[in-house]
Amino acid sequence: MPVSTEISPNPVWPKWPPPFRVYSRLLIVSLPYWVGLVAVESFAIVVQDATSGYILAPFHYLAWASFNWYGWALFTPLIYALARRFPMGRHNWVKRIFVPHFFACCVCVSMQAILRGIAGSIYTVNHENFASPFELAGEYFQKRALAGIAAYCLVVAVAAFAHLRDEVRLRALRQAQLETRLASAELERLRMQIHPHFLFNTLQAAITLVQEDPQAAEDVLLRLSQLLRITLDQMDMHEVPLARELEFLDLYVGIQRQRFGDRLSFEIHADAETLDYLVPPLLLQPLVENAIRHGIGKHKGGDTIEVFAREQNGGLQVEVWNTNSLVEDSNEKLFLRGVGLRNTRARLEQLHGSSASLVFRSLARGGAAVLISIPRHRVQQGTPQPAPEPLA
Repeated sequence: MPVSTEISPNPVWPKWPPPFRVYSRLLIVSLPYWVGLVAVESFAIVVQDATSGYILAPFHYLAWASFNWYGWALFTPLIYALARRFPMGRHNWVKRIFVPHFFACCVCVSMQAILRGIAGSIYTVNHENFASPFELAGEYFQKRALAGIAAYCLVVAVAAFAHLRDEVRLRALRQAQLETRLASAELERLRMQIHPHFLFNTLQAAITLVQEDPQAAEDVLLRLSQLLRITLDQMDMHEVPLARELEFLDLYVGIQRQRFGDRLSFEIHADAETLDYLVPPLLLQPLVENAIRHGIGKHKGGDTIEVFAREQNGGLQVEVWNTNSLVEDSNEKLFLRGVGLRNTRARLEQLHGSSASLVFRSLARGGAAVLISIPRHRVQQGTPQPAPEPLA
């Protein structure tokens, strides 16, 4: 069988195993610190010799400082990996000191002594003060063993700090994920609470019209079906553009107009720059429903509901006014009476915390208003938004 001798134009070079890549990365990170330590020790010995009036060539000091410390530079990635593999904690630090760090420290000190002995012997091979590797290794054990142990402990301490930092970050991440899940669950609970509330009240309006005006009741049910389609489309959304919310609100008020006729007037005053702000779905419907129920629903004559949307202080402000009806309760207790207002405030708190607010106030000319403030939060450009289906 012939053997092909063609050379691939794009040869595939062998990849280093992951341990070698990790080792090289840790070595590159730690090497500057050992270089600095070598420089400091060299300078200290030069100063010491200068005081005695006997100075050698600068390379001599750098060479011996390198022999003393660069072996530890080679061991640092291994010590660091070992310390991360067997981290010391509050309950196991005594055990970890002996297994594996005591034995690993002895091995590293011994290896450093051997490397220093070999390197120093090669360096002095052609000098008068030649020393054998055994003599230099023994000198290291006598004079620098404690420094080697300190170097080992320093690397272990850095690894322990890194392990503690990772644990803190992981704990914070888990806490944030838990809070996010809890907030999402709470939002889902609030949304599932408001949907049947809205559906019940709308069906009640349709039932009222069934015998009085069947055609109006049919129109209410058609609008209700479209509202339910929109609600299902937004089932998995915690926020929708304000424009979408206003379209939904207009359909809802159309249902109420079938019930109250010309007695109910509804106006929307929304600045164009506010339409792409994100708001919780069904944010305004409970407020308008509450305004109708406490206004035209209790008093004879006409009523006007107005919705204002504008940018204010870098955020969105939405107001729902009930202008022509008397308000018997103008205090904070009004929020506690209905599901809609309680739910709206709770959803704002879940989404925006203290940066969002819902305030009830009386109007000077009569009536009441609910003011909602939401921080700047716009829909991303290019994000498709479902369009409402035309009313049949």
